[in-house]
Amino acid sequence: PSREAAMALVYGCMELLDRLASAEKPDDRPSESLTRREIECLRWSAAGKSSDEIAIILDLSPHTVVGYLKSAMRKLDSVNRMQAVARAFRYRLL
Repeated sequence: PSREAAMALVYGCMELLDRLASAEKPDDRPSESLTRREIECLRWSAAGKSSDEIAIILDLSPHTVVGYLKSAMRKLDSVNRMQAVARAFRYRLL
């Protein structure tokens, strides 16, 4: 095939793979959707920030940050903060 035909074929394959990836099974998503603040706290946790540091960044109390993270862990069926971050990455929430 010509270069243009090969590029069109590659592009078509990439679109197909993208559609297949977005058509995930319902059990591949968290049972409840995360709030904006829960996702923000998970993002900062993924960046290596502590609850106290996240509280300063987001202008919240450390207790509130811990609450958001606990809620996110529950929704993501995680036992700790890092597992929640990993699952959020897997679900493409971060």
